[in-house]
Amino acid sequence: MNLLFLVEGEKTEPKIYKAWLHHLFPYLTFVDKPEDMITNSCRIIPGNGYPNMISSPKLYGGISRLEACLLDIKNFSNVDYFFICVDSEEETYQARFDEIKSRLDSLKIQVGMAQNQATKFNIIIQYCCIETWALGNAEIPNEYISQSSSKKFSVFQAHYDVLIKDPKLMIDYPPGHLFSTKARFHKSYLKEYLQEFGLSYPSFVTLSKEKTN
Repeated sequence: MNLLFLVEGEKTEPKIYKAWLHHLFPYLTFVDKPEDMITNSCRIIPGNGYPNMISSPKLYGGISRLEACLLDIKNFSNVDYFFICVDSEEETYQARFDEIKSRLDSLKIQVGMAQNQATKFNIIIQYCCIETWALGNAEIPNEYISQSSSKKFSVFQAHYDVLIKDPKLMIDYPPGHLFSTKARFHKSYLKEYLQEFGLSYPSFVTLSKEKTN
C-alpha cells in the first residue's frame, strides 16, 4: 500500500499527518521522492497554503502542487491512495469539497490521466481547520494537570466550552476579541487550551491521535 498526501500547511500539517499515519500504520516508510515509493510507503507534500496548493503560481512560472502530484501518479504508477487535505475555513464543508473536486477533475483531464487510473482519490476537508479537529480532544483535562497559566482560555471556555461542545459548531468570537478569520480564532483557542495544561502546539498534536467529544 502506497499513500500520497497533499496537505495544505507547510510545516504543521506534514508533522501532524505523519504522526497520525505512523500511529495507524507503524509499518509505513516515509519517503521524499516519487521513485522511492516501492511497498508500504508514504509521501507527504506540503501545499504551502490555500489556494496555492491547487493553483498555478502567479508570481513565477510552474505548476501547482496538485498538478505536480497528479503527474507523479501518472508517470510512476506507484500510488494506491491519494489524499488532498485542506481547510474549509470560511466556506461550508460542501462548498470547499466541490471546489477541490472540480479542480481535481479538471487537472486530471489536463495531464492526460486515464479514466481507469488505479489510484483511489480522496478529499479530506478539515472543517473548519485542522486546529478545530485538535480542539475536539476533550481528554486532556483527564490526563494533564491544569497549570492555570492562560487567562484567555477561561474567557474562550466561558464563551464556548469545547470540552462539552462540538468545536466544529463554534462560529462566533468572544466579546472583545476580534480575529480576521474563524480559523485564526480556533488556532488561538487551541494554543490557549494546551497552554492551560502545560502543553504546546503543534508538539502535543503530533504526539497524540485525535479524540473527539
